[in-house]
Amino acid sequence: MATTTTTALAPGLSRKLKKVLESRTDSPDLLASLNTLSEFYADNTPQARRSLRSVIEKRALSIDQEFLLASDPVQQALDRVEEEVKSLSECCDRIEKALSSCNASTADIISTTERLQQELDITLQRQEIVSCFLRDYQLSNEEISALREQDLNENFFKALAHVQEIHANCKVLLRTHHQRAGLDLMDMMAVYQEGAYERLCRWVQTESRKLGDTDNPEVNELLKTAVRCLKERPVLFKYCAEELANMRHNALFRRFISALTRGGPSGVPRPIEVHAHDPLRYVGDMLAWLHQALASERELVHAVLDPDAVIDTGPTARRFSSSMEIESGKAGSDLTFVLD
Repeated sequence: MATTTTTALAPGLSRKLKKVLESRTDSPDLLASLNTLSEFYADNTPQARRSLRSVIEKRALSIDQEFLLASDPVQQALDRVEEEVKSLSECCDRIEKALSSCNASTADIISTTERLQQELDITLQRQEIVSCFLRDYQLSNEEISALREQDLNENFFKALAHVQEIHANCKVLLRTHHQRAGLDLMDMMAVYQEGAYERLCRWVQTESRKLGDTDNPEVNELLKTAVRCLKERPVLFKYCAEELANMRHNALFRRFISALTRGGPSGVPRPIEVHAHDPLRYVGDMLAWLHQALASERELVHAVLDPDAVIDTGPTARRFSSSMEIESGKAGSDLTFVLD
């Protein structure tokens, strides 16, 4: 009969029964499950056993709801964190775009700055070249004014010396491919130079007339410098020498007539004519007066016309002294011409 009963069990039921019989009741998982079940399963009745599965599912559902309720603040916090992260991400994107734009504009600024710096360096080099050219080949407005408009003073001679330097520098240009510029500058400097020498000649002639107005004139350093400069122009220098000779001739003639007829101040010394009855003394007194007067005139002519008589006329006159030294041999003929 037992065999018949065993054979009558369904295959599925047999497997379940076998699984139950093989399960271990002392496993930790099973013990923990039974311990948890004892907490809410109090009545061990047939009805309770039939609804055990439903109770367990409800218990699980309750635990899930409690978990959801407990996790809701966390979820909200996570949502806020997500929003903050999203906001930070957007802000980072904007910053990245701004930095990209700044990098582009900064690169343009840097390239522009480098280009402008190079242009500035080139401009400074050109400015230095232009300044050197203007210094070596052009007269300033002050120098032009000194040559043409202002009273003749030390600035005039400095400007005239600069004109001569520029004229010499133009010869260098003629040996380069800037011959046209060199010729134009030489023509311009020649105009300034000739005008300056003509003005200087007129001034020296005026000063020479002043020397003829007094018996014992004093030669100032400016006149000595002017005469030194005029040595560069023999024709103009000759005109001035003739003017000086005429003025001093007239002054010497007046002094001789005065000494002959009136004598010195207040009659001392006495007129030479008082000894006209004694021809020897009469002629001797005249010759003595002429000897003394000619010595004074010779000193005056030396001071004006002889370069060796000019001890120190300042830096401007020394610029012309080197070119004058080669003409020192002409001084004797000039002095002889004036004294004659």
